[in-house]
Amino acid sequence: MKNISSPWTGNIRNGGGFLVLAALFAFHGAAAHDGGAWSLSPALFPLLLSACLALLSLALIGQGILRLREGREHPSSARSGAAPVSSRRAALTFGLCIAYVLLLPRSGFFVGTALFLALFSVLIGERRPAAVAALSLLSPAGILLVFKYALGVLLP
Repeated sequence: MKNISSPWTGNIRNGGGFLVLAALFAFHGAAAHDGGAWSLSPALFPLLLSACLALLSLALIGQGILRLREGREHPSSARSGAAPVSSRRAALTFGLCIAYVLLLPRSGFFVGTALFLALFSVLIGERRPAAVAALSLLSPAGILLVFKYALGVLLP
């Protein structure tokens, strides 16, 4: 790790901080469990969220380590296909989230979420149809399977 001010070392530091935060959430979630069934326990969701946060933290740390090993001190400024930052895009994202919340009761979880993810993917700059389709179809399908088989809850 050559440069301590590199964005990649910042990713490693931030990933470590988020990993500690995930561990604290997991500890408090486990301590809140009353000893009964885990399905739909109030303690289950902090554990699920802390596990997701831990995985994302490890990905952030791994990215920083790999980029520093490659010798790339700074992120490339010309990312191919990436959408530029704009207040218009932020407003459209907010509007898309509001539309999702309003249309979800009418469209159902799978259709509403798939449509939301497809539109959001295009909005943030994803142009590969296979990637958009995979994200927008596999994500809600996975969530439905987790809720149905792991938690015993049917989503609308």
